[in-house]
Amino acid sequence: MPASRKSGKVFYTLRPSREGQPPFSDIRLADGTIIRRVDETIHKRALSNAAKALKERLDR
Repeated sequence: MPASRKSGKVFYTLRPSREGQPPFSDIRLADGTIIRRVDETIHKRALSNAAKALKERLDR
């Protein structure tokens, strides 16, 4: 595994939804830190899906 992946640091920033842009983009810093810019609507949908899945597991 490359040394840059050993840091394990990933920071997320939310950005507004924009047509024609990818859902997320990564910026890699020299020390191996990754800053991921995530589309806000996709982030909210993922949180909603995770909450539903957790609720279903807890209800079993």
